Amino acid sequence: MAFGISVYTSDDFSSQKNKEYIKMAKDLGVCAVFTSMHIPEIEYDRKINEIKDLIEYIKLLNMKLTIDISPVTMNILGSSPDNLKPFYDLEIDCLRLDYGFTTDEIAEMTNNEFDIKIELNASTITKEQIDELISQKADLNKLRTCHNFYPKPYTGLSYEFFREKTLMIKNYGLKVSAFIPSQKGKRGPIYEGLPTLEIHRNIKPDIAARHLIYSGIDDVYFGDAYASFDEINDVTSIDNNVIELKINLVSDITDCEKDLIFNCIHTNRSDSSEYIVRSEESRGYAKIGMEIKAHNCIERKKYCVTIDNENFKRYSGELNICMVDLPKDERVNVVGHITEEEYILADLVKPGVKFRFRKG
Repeated sequence: MAFGISVYTSDDFSSQKNKEYIKMAKDLGVCAVFTSMHIPEIEYDRKINEIKDLIEYIKLLNMKLTIDISPVTMNILGSSPDNLKPFYDLEIDCLRLDYGFTTDEIAEMTNNEFDIKIELNASTITKEQIDELISQKADLNKLRTCHNFYPKPYTGLSYEFFREKTLMIKNYGLKVSAFIPSQKGKRGPIYEGLPTLEIHRNIKPDIAARHLIYSGIDDVYFGDAYASFDEINDVTSIDNNVIELKINLVSDITDCEKDLIFNCIHTNRSDSSEYIVRSEESRGYAKIGMEIKAHNCIERKKYCVTIDNENFKRYSGELNICMVDLPKDERVNVVGHITEEEYILADLVKPGVKFRFRKG
């Protein structure tokens, strides 16, 4: 799992500001940088020295660098599909190819002698194209993919399409990356975020990042520049092994119930139903505590968190998350609810998945 940022060389972004941003991100645990050399508004032949200086700084900090290129970029640098030495000389780690290259050329590039990785657009690639690359003896060890980002509102991917594409690609053993937007520093000329998923356009970056990670994405990049210190820090602090959910507690919650919620990592039972998430650990943990008295036995709304009380006999202490609306039950205490912005994370707590709570 790696986290990355994006930097740009249009006139809106000075070389000094880019370097300051990269250094801040590096200090916060970011290890990868993405930049583009085929944005239509930028005259790259005029900017080439500035780009080379930026690349030199990124490599000085020992960060991985991916550059988005087109055949025009190759011409500017005197490169070609059978000659990636100009990119090797610049110490570029990965070339992202969006369009303009044939499968023959892509296969040839994956067999480069410099161990430069070749990255394809995960949002548009098809199973047939991957099969064709394999038939043309592409080196899959040098091939990886990254989803697109979408500056224009309502053009980002749906979660279903994204999930389908990602699973298809990962079935070939290929890595998949994706982008999240910043809410503090959005890139022009549209200034409405650079997400892969449309549902991420206006939510906090750490929620978007966790949603991608818990959905199987390998590396997450901020598409926008410049994300804030707090945004980057929140994202790089994510634990990718446990789904973390923010919970708002009811006012009359007991200390025993708080302990059940916060003092252990929960695992959704492997045989959980479609109606509730069932914590494997909670009942055992409750046995060493006090009895759980009935209170707040109200109608259970989707995404509420409940704990079974002593009236549920041997189930007393079991913690559940309701995944559908359920009727009230005098044996079940409603102790809190997942915050609305994190519903998309609760949906990913599938059977066998670990989760924990933090206070909302």
